[in-house]
Amino acid sequence: MKRRTLTQGLAAMAALPALSLGLRTAQAQGTARLRVRMDFSPWGMHGAVHLAQQKGWFKDEGLEVEVQDGTGTISTLQLLAAGQVDVGQVALGTMAVAKENGLELVSIAGFARTGDLAVMTDAAQGVKSPKELAGKKIVCFTTSPWAPFIEPFLKANGMSKSSIELVMVTPSAMISTYASGNSDGFMSQAPFGQPMVLKTRKASALLLADSGISFPSYGLATTPKAIESKQAAIAKFTRVQLRAWQYIHDNHIDEAVAAIVAQRPNARLDPEVLKGQLVAYRPFFQSPGDKNLPIGQQSDADWAAAIRSMEQTGQIKPGRKPSDYYTNALLSV
Repeated sequence: MKRRTLTQGLAAMAALPALSLGLRTAQAQGTARLRVRMDFSPWGMHGAVHLAQQKGWFKDEGLEVEVQDGTGTISTLQLLAAGQVDVGQVALGTMAVAKENGLELVSIAGFARTGDLAVMTDAAQGVKSPKELAGKKIVCFTTSPWAPFIEPFLKANGMSKSSIELVMVTPSAMISTYASGNSDGFMSQAPFGQPMVLKTRKASALLLADSGISFPSYGLATTPKAIESKQAAIAKFTRVQLRAWQYIHDNHIDEAVAAIVAQRPNARLDPEVLKGQLVAYRPFFQSPGDKNLPIGQQSDADWAAAIRSMEQTGQIKPGRKPSDYYTNALLSV
């Protein structure tokens, strides 16, 4: 009797590792894996994804999220369309142009819904209107989302391209060219660029949107194929991002900054710049057409304005409609 009981006990103990392995396998099978690629190397607008990763909010939803740094919105969009990543945080206006050029893409959340493109000049010069840019040396780069809008921007303000000295440089050289005093200004996103140069050469900004030209900024994009195969996981990821942005804007910006630094310890990031970018972007989260629209939601009115601007610059063909570019369906799945 005792021998049989001892044998049964040993058999039960031997089965424990196998049982444990089985549980771990079942848990792994229940975890949804997503590859998420950002637009560029780490900066302030990456705060929500790194905060959610740091706090374990993705794991709480049964998600295993691989967050990849990017090398530009266009590269991220190409990888999305090729199925090499599942979700991208990108400039949504650029996404619309990429879709026009044959990439199957759709926006699933809009964060910075007010246009952020701007010409930034030395604050000491006191430039108050676009016409005061006449004769100034302005730097940009050829693949910038600014490029198609330069002539329409100048035309809207009664100027021609010859009114300014426009110099195209590499993306990595643009900020340093301005900061070193080798240009009067640069073209970029205002909430990104102004904090970058604050310590070296404070800049004021002339927003493209103030000249009546609309171009949506950062949000999340994916593909119809990815939605078809991973809808539940992508919807969970999107909702976690909405939660993270709301948390950040509820006076937790410092936590977001700390999360970016912790998640990218080798990137040599300046916490003050990251915080400056997060603070500067907050007003751009408002929808131009509806100030009370919740974070993430997009509207036909905002996209209709963007479509008109992109039609005028020849970036998209006439006849496109807002539903061609976005869906709010995953915000409530």
